[in-house]
Amino acid sequence: MKKYTIISFIIIGFIGLFTYINTNESSTFNVLGIDITMPNAIWVMVFLFIFYLISIIYFTIEKIKNFAFSRNIKKDKTNLFNNIKNKILYKNKLYPIKELTNLEDIIEMIEGDKFIFKESEIDFINDLAKLQKGESVDLKKYKLDKNNPWVLKNLENKIANGDIKAAKEALNTPLKDKAIQLLSKEASVEEILSNNYPISKETILNNLNSPKLKDLIDKSNLSNEEYIEIAQTLYKQTDIPEKLLELFKNKIVPYTYLLIEYEMIDKAKEIAKENNLKIFEYYLLLREKGVKIDIKEYLNAKI
Repeated sequence: MKKYTIISFIIIGFIGLFTYINTNESSTFNVLGIDITMPNAIWVMVFLFIFYLISIIYFTIEKIKNFAFSRNIKKDKTNLFNNIKNKILYKNKLYPIKELTNLEDIIEMIEGDKFIFKESEIDFINDLAKLQKGESVDLKKYKLDKNNPWVLKNLENKIANGDIKAAKEALNTPLKDKAIQLLSKEASVEEILSNNYPISKETILNNLNSPKLKDLIDKSNLSNEEYIEIAQTLYKQTDIPEKLLELFKNKIVPYTYLLIEYEMIDKAKEIAKENNLKIFEYYLLLREKGVKIDIKEYLNAKI
């Protein structure tokens, strides 16, 4: 702007001098109701100076606009990066874009877990790459919701690596089954019972020698097929009928199954009839008719 001003003043002076040399006439103009008479050379310089001022104003406005545009572009780049990051991390917060608006539709299509990430100098990309490889990372700095897919993935990795604390955190998440599998292997029976952890078939099968096995069975809520599977496993290991029957005293179906295994037919008949256990009633009826069929084969065919 300084060079432009110097050159402009030189040109204005040169044109004024040229006009003065070639004509020494004067002209009168009415300015705001006042007649002003000056040599033509002066009028030319005045008009050129006015043009100079207008050009300065124009250039100033354009410079301000360009400055604002450049600033917006710079801010848009930062916001675009943050928006991409937030979309990949499944965060709802998106920053406004002023100039690069044609990129917003692309950002909307981003789904974080559809990408395959590689190790990077960008922290969050590096963390996600580790998660996809099965490692666990500290996600607290990203302030993600507990149901965020990356938080669940991190929790899943921790469970896969035997983290009991993570398994406890996952009991009320979609990872519940995996958490139970780990807890049934690693947590003590006392801890399972005192914290009311869900008890799976695996939980019981992994604690068959526990003194609190009956408590586990009583507090569990499994299917009849699962109870019978557990009863079959214990039947092979237990020589004392009374001890095994006591374990399933509160679970009618596996209890009746064990009565049949131990040839306590009359009692099995009585309980089957009282509780309308048709599957056992039919089996016992076939047995009375002389049909020889193993109870295990019969249940495998019917249950």
